[in-house]
Amino acid sequence: MLQDIRVRQRDLLLQLIRLMTRELDLDTLLGQILKISIEILSGTSGFIALNNPTTGWVVKAASGMTGGMVKYIETYLEYFPTGDLAGSDSPIEIDLLIDRVRNNPDFNGAEGLGLPLMYSGVWLGMIVIFRTFSSDFSTNDLLLLRDFAGQASVAVRNAALYTDRLRAKVQTDAILNALTDGIIVTDSRGVVTRVNPGLERIFEMPGERIIGKTHDELIRLTGTVSGMTLAEGIAGGWPFTGRSQLSVEGDLIIADEPLRTVPVSIKYVPILNNTNHLVSMIASVQDISKFRAADALKNTFISTVSHELKTPVALIKGYASTMLIEDGEWDQEVLRESLRVIEEEADRLAELINDLLDASRMMSGMLKLNRVEFNLRDLCVRVAGRMQSQTNRHQLTTSFPDRFPSVYADPDRIQQVLTNLLTNALKYTEEGTVEVRGAVDGRFVRISVSDEGEGLQSRDIPHLFDKFYRTEETARLAKGVGLGLYICNAIITGHGGKMTAANRTDGKGALFSFTLPLDAAAGSDHFSLPAGDAASSEFSGV
Repeated sequence: MLQDIRVRQRDLLLQLIRLMTRELDLDTLLGQILKISIEILSGTSGFIALNNPTTGWVVKAASGMTGGMVKYIETYLEYFPTGDLAGSDSPIEIDLLIDRVRNNPDFNGAEGLGLPLMYSGVWLGMIVIFRTFSSDFSTNDLLLLRDFAGQASVAVRNAALYTDRLRAKVQTDAILNALTDGIIVTDSRGVVTRVNPGLERIFEMPGERIIGKTHDELIRLTGTVSGMTLAEGIAGGWPFTGRSQLSVEGDLIIADEPLRTVPVSIKYVPILNNTNHLVSMIASVQDISKFRAADALKNTFISTVSHELKTPVALIKGYASTMLIEDGEWDQEVLRESLRVIEEEADRLAELINDLLDASRMMSGMLKLNRVEFNLRDLCVRVAGRMQSQTNRHQLTTSFPDRFPSVYADPDRIQQVLTNLLTNALKYTEEGTVEVRGAVDGRFVRISVSDEGEGLQSRDIPHLFDKFYRTEETARLAKGVGLGLYICNAIITGHGGKMTAANRTDGKGALFSFTLPLDAAAGSDHFSLPAGDAASSEFSGV
């Protein structure tokens, strides 16, 4: 009979060991450990409690107990010491707990046997077994429970390590997925083992098609390359330490036929083992297209503004210097013409400065709209009439339906938009009709300005509202820095409307339109337009 018991005890212990090799969920594992412990000790109930250094003691597994009995145990556990505890006083604490618990009527005076769960001298928890029949636990029972407590301690430690590793993996995954830069992880041979969504966006392909490639197959740079490539670094002995980094910039080839490239900045970080040998490498790939565009925009700005400032300043300086010559004798007509040129060029300077200030305020969200309700039709007629007085080669007409609604907007800014559109129409139309037309379009009003000029080039239409953009014809026929339509678009966008550019369907000129909402709550009193934004452009008109 004793032999059978020992065989059964051995089988249960082997069952527990096998369970620990395949089960990593701590709650499931502790439940099975408790179940086997109760069975091998002929117990009727029991529990396993763990010590969390942060939150305190909690019952993680219980068997043969009601919810009220578990709650009763946890009430006493609240007074247990917490934190990183040494195990020297643990048996005394557990015995005191058992004495308190067994006196509860629900436990019927059950005998209890408990041991601490220890790992490397740290008190991780406890396992307690109760049985209600009148028999004290023997020394053999204590030895058996000690074996199970030891196994439970290892299980708790392994589960904690697994949980920490899983948590670290989840955090790493979240960080990599949130990064806009592309991330490449390779093994010691340079074979890609992992990429993040940022890199998938750069290469425009799923990670499954990237993983398994070598670094040299994936990272191919062309054009002007600055910094040190990975091949050059390795040839020079890189990495020297775990903190050695490489940086390189160039045009990354993402497709061969047709050739497509993306300007990138790449930083390499090595992962070394304790013998200072490379075991992995992480490469951060940053798309620097926007930075290059910003540099190009800055250069364009400096070049354009410098040129546009130089011409009027030179004219003003020249005419003023000529008029100041002491022995010069100028008739009234020459003086009047000189002053007219000075005034025109001063107006050009003032317009340029105002455009630059408006663009700056829009970029920073500091431009305010002073919105009121006003008659948009009357404003359009008044602006068209004023522009008509400045030309005898064009005919400006207006067309509005009866009872055209008023709008809630900034009349000065809307007048600025209309003036810009009409000025452009007159500039690019040698002669003919320029029409301002109004219409109601659902919850919006639409204002259209059409001319009879040469129309728009299809390559220019998507960029007409970009900052500093000037078409070839604009650069040839008119002066300016390319801010007028950009500012107009920002004003209309700030009102909650939309601006479009197109060619007339009859092929007789260009058509610029903008909408304004009839809802007074639309738009914002303060608005901005990001540097890269441009209004949508359409190829259909009236």
